[in-house]
Amino acid sequence: MEVKKYNFFEVRAYQNAISILDNLTVSIFDMWENKKLGDLPGVGTSIISHLDELFTKGDVKKFDELKKGLPEGMFALIGLRSVGAKRAFKLAQAFKLTDRETAIEKLKEAAKKHQIQVIEGFGEKSETQILEAIDQSKMTKNEKPRLLYSHAEEIVDRLISYMKTCKEVERVDALGSFRRKNPTVGDLDLVVSTLKPAEVADHFQKFPEIAEVISKGEKKLIVVLTNGIQVDLRLSTPDSYGAMLQYNTGSKQHNIILRQYALEKGYSLSEYGIKKKGGDEITEFPSEESFYQYIGLDYIPPELRHGGDEVELAKKHQIPNLVTLGDMRGDLQAHTFASDGLNSLEDMIIEAIKLGYDYFGVTDHSPSVQNRGLEEVEKIIQATKEEVAVLNKKYPEIKVLFGYEVNILADAAIALPDNLLKELDFALGAIHTSFNQNREEITRRIIAGLENPYLNFIGHPSGRLLNERDPIDPDWNEVFVACSYNNKVMEINAQPNRLDLPDDLAKECIKRAIPLIINTDAHERNQMEYMRYGVNIARRAGAEAKHVVNTLKFDDFVKVLNVRLKS
Repeated sequence: MEVKKYNFFEVRAYQNAISILDNLTVSIFDMWENKKLGDLPGVGTSIISHLDELFTKGDVKKFDELKKGLPEGMFALIGLRSVGAKRAFKLAQAFKLTDRETAIEKLKEAAKKHQIQVIEGFGEKSETQILEAIDQSKMTKNEKPRLLYSHAEEIVDRLISYMKTCKEVERVDALGSFRRKNPTVGDLDLVVSTLKPAEVADHFQKFPEIAEVISKGEKKLIVVLTNGIQVDLRLSTPDSYGAMLQYNTGSKQHNIILRQYALEKGYSLSEYGIKKKGGDEITEFPSEESFYQYIGLDYIPPELRHGGDEVELAKKHQIPNLVTLGDMRGDLQAHTFASDGLNSLEDMIIEAIKLGYDYFGVTDHSPSVQNRGLEEVEKIIQATKEEVAVLNKKYPEIKVLFGYEVNILADAAIALPDNLLKELDFALGAIHTSFNQNREEITRRIIAGLENPYLNFIGHPSGRLLNERDPIDPDWNEVFVACSYNNKVMEINAQPNRLDLPDDLAKECIKRAIPLIINTDAHERNQMEYMRYGVNIARRAGAEAKHVVNTLKFDDFVKVLNVRLKS
């Protein structure tokens, strides 16, 4: 549509729909099947009709007509860095790229022969960028698993610490999906502010974990580390650092919407700064705040740059005051060696005190009545209550609550009977088995947990394990209705391989005034520091402190969570 010069607003409608659909956790097909697509903002009747046709016939007549006359090879090029639809079309025409399978190799040969730079609208720099993009494409996210954010964080920390040992580095930041706090990260991107880029580039290449330097230019280097991770380093002047940081943080859809907004106001945006319409002079920005302010917007935190409504919110001065790690007052899911944890309850309490918490909840997996018998489980509960009472007296600076993580079984039964659940301060329900049940059965199980008067919240609600297990897909509308009706809370589980609820579902909870609770699900005391990963997800959802129950003072917290205070 861009190549054929369709109406700007029609193209924008598709871009907005892509952003919405791309960030869904649930299946698009299931939403279509259940006639829920109309509930999505930015997905109108035209998009829905195309999806109807796609899911019933296997293709879309309008799309087939749109592609007529376009060289097939252009579609292989779209997605290469610096190659959009218009550039792909021009390249495919110039080099007669009629076959998707061979298009990239033919283009690479043309670049090596310096045939691209003579095409109108390209040049030597564009040719170099395209060649770099082709070299990078052999290591795309489709060919290697994405890193968990926590693993990416370890690499980024090492890189940044190393770069700061160079005296010519004024500032260094990670960019892209890492800076937006995505749960998983592909390649890593860094930007350095410096007045001596050559010295910084030389220093970077001596990083001991680099296995291969793919390309080196005046303002950008691309390397692959010994662990196979690609790292792109951009070099910026201090004066243009804010623009460079903004542009390369993304997301792509955020930048598209931002550019469209700026064009309507007579500005042209780039990674070097902002031009006024009709002018050649670039205004540089040392900070992102000044960049956004120049075009009439409040600063938009990286976590909110999804390409949704954040630009509109910034225009109206309605950007939320996002929750921070410092707002957290307690952790209400943790395990000890009483079940599958590695430390004692006292060890975990001491760690909670070090973290400055006002309250802490232990939630070992509930003992099985079926295996141990009712009488033995009653004794275990009584003994734990007594232990918690002793520890509460020993550590008066924190309030310790006794809870269990209780299975919601495949038949929707709760693994611990009500007469035992009511002896606890609180309990959480969670699904741990039979993830392959159909939608109706999975929905029924979660709702059974929400309807139980002694379960206070649902833990890791979607059941996903990043890079390991897909999330379950219940009817989330029914789940959230039941959650609201029963005054229950939904958890954001901060374990790095869970980060569950995902941010799109957490955002839906906020819209429906369903309280969130962020817990670490720590199985050893050091894992209690995972709280920051859960806060990242809450921030991506647009959560303020008021949306998260464990930012409250203890007396208010127990009321909102309906804690029973038995211990």
